[in-house]
Amino acid sequence: MPDAPVAPFDLTAGLAAGSSGRDRAALVVAAFAVTLHRWTAIGEVAIAVPGKVFRIRIDDEAFVDDFLRAVHAAPVADDGPVDLEIASEHADLRSGQVRFVTDVPDAAHGFIADVAAAVDELTSLDGPLQDVRCIAPERRPVLDALAGTDVPAVDIETLFLEQVQRRPQEVAVCDASVELTYEQLAHEADRYAEVLRRSGVRSGDTVLIAARRSVGEVVALLAIIRIGAAYAGFDDDAPEARLNRIIGKLAPAVAVTEAATADHPALRELTRVDLWQPGQHADTDPGPFGWTPGAPDPRRTAYIAFTSGSTGEPKGVVVPHQAVTRLALTTELQMRPGDRVLRLAPLAFDASTYEIWVALLNGATLDVLAAKLPTVGKLDKFFTERKISVAWLTASLFRLVAQSRPRALAGLRWLVSGGEVVPHEAAARMLDLHPGLVITNGYGPTENTTFTTTHTVRDSAEIDGPLPIGRPIAGTRVFVLDHNARLLPPGAIGELYAAGSGLADGYLDDETETKSRFGHFSPDVGERLYRTGDLVRLDPHGDVIFLGRVDRQVKLDGHRIETEEISTALARHPDVRDAVIVVARQADRSAQLVAGVVVHPGAGTDPASLRAYLAQLLPSYALPALWALVDEIPLTRNGKADEQALIASATRPAPARRNA
Repeated sequence: MPDAPVAPFDLTAGLAAGSSGRDRAALVVAAFAVTLHRWTAIGEVAIAVPGKVFRIRIDDEAFVDDFLRAVHAAPVADDGPVDLEIASEHADLRSGQVRFVTDVPDAAHGFIADVAAAVDELTSLDGPLQDVRCIAPERRPVLDALAGTDVPAVDIETLFLEQVQRRPQEVAVCDASVELTYEQLAHEADRYAEVLRRSGVRSGDTVLIAARRSVGEVVALLAIIRIGAAYAGFDDDAPEARLNRIIGKLAPAVAVTEAATADHPALRELTRVDLWQPGQHADTDPGPFGWTPGAPDPRRTAYIAFTSGSTGEPKGVVVPHQAVTRLALTTELQMRPGDRVLRLAPLAFDASTYEIWVALLNGATLDVLAAKLPTVGKLDKFFTERKISVAWLTASLFRLVAQSRPRALAGLRWLVSGGEVVPHEAAARMLDLHPGLVITNGYGPTENTTFTTTHTVRDSAEIDGPLPIGRPIAGTRVFVLDHNARLLPPGAIGELYAAGSGLADGYLDDETETKSRFGHFSPDVGERLYRTGDLVRLDPHGDVIFLGRVDRQVKLDGHRIETEEISTALARHPDVRDAVIVVARQADRSAQLVAGVVVHPGAGTDPASLRAYLAQLLPSYALPALWALVDEIPLTRNGKADEQALIASATRPAPARRNA
């Protein structure tokens, strides 16, 4: 690789003068090996020095002295594939040049400094090798900067009432049939809270919202907050079996319903309350505004959102008020009074948290698009007619709008996108087409309340490849840790962990899953963390770059999916012997789920019937689009499922046969 990057190094200052040249050479090789391991997670490193190649296994459980002795006695060869090549005129390798054969992104930004730190640590520490962190002192501030500004812990009710006092006559929310000012919204929510109380709702209860997007939905949410209860969204498109499991976990006090959902089978055992309607209290005098906040409690639960679970059971994420309000207090996310904000996301999807609460807690107007599945054309018309200025679109929907109706974004000042990898080419085109438009890539798991990091671009010249997921928002800190949950140097590949006031309290009635994802995992970080399961690294600017998943989880159209949940559900089919789920990704197209299925000999099932079977168990977004029925799951040489072979043989199933 003649074009492999080369970097000069000088480690003279860190090498012990009294030791032999051979010992110093082994120390230099060891420092390069452990630093490369920290940056890339490579478990076995091959380093070429003049005349030989060291092959070194990195065992973080080994003690430093034992590791150095192992390097000193490491098997050597004259050739073979290597990761690094060290060229030096000195027998002790004190200085020279290193050539990176293995790709180490941005190695020019700090790798050698980290090697020097490793030399110091290897000569001064006597504990396990994992204590050698290879982080140069001058690079520590890069890691310390991965923290958003501090924000006060406050509840939703307090911030909403501040807006009511500041702008009582400004429109807070509107849909196709009604609009309410901030003062009117507060009045209606206060009176609807009494309706809920008479139905048995008390502080600490949960209320299920089984209603479409509307002004009434927002009235209900504020009424629930007013009582001190929590809410949860209801996805009426989800299979009844899944909804029954969710409702069983929630045990809601009541369900708020409308005509389309009142008779839903999953709700038949619940107390149902009609959604607020315009004019519902027209015959009563609202009287003077008298909503006084209850005892403020930023820690009480605001809502519960359900995500996919690897065991086949949906997981209920319990989100407190302070996690929501920190979104509204984040400067990078704040909407302005006068903004008209698109209300589009399903309430069961945590993007709705951003739309609803960041708008209402900052004095903007929430414009509700009530259509259940809006087309791009309807979205275009709505943007124009309502003069929408701020919108959140999933990455897939953004791509579709940019391709088919790019002029639809002409009136926006700000577009937020996320839920999966945002198409950077589309972002660059839209910035060129609409001067003044701002685009924000928002990243975050539900467990850290909608957004963890953001990256904003204002000009296409700022985009030279995939967008970073950026830096942490207010009240949020992030850490890149290795498999031992130890801190990694800037630029190293590791798992992203989040901390701060955005963290959920855990999973509803699921202590095992809560302990596996939330906790004090790291000896280097003295606070409660959430393991995101996302592989990342920092770029030279200190922005977080998303690389992929540690596990089998994926995000499609903004929905988080555990592929094991799908394969587990498929395995319950009596005709299925084995099943795996993989993801097909193509440039400029949304990712697609692919099911590789082995059926029992003689079984007459086909992909269409298997898909219909899954549709009874899983939401529509978790149904594979492509299917491959195979005799055996193809394997790679490493014994893993051959994803590319499955994708290559997969086809789209024919429509399911109807009974005559």
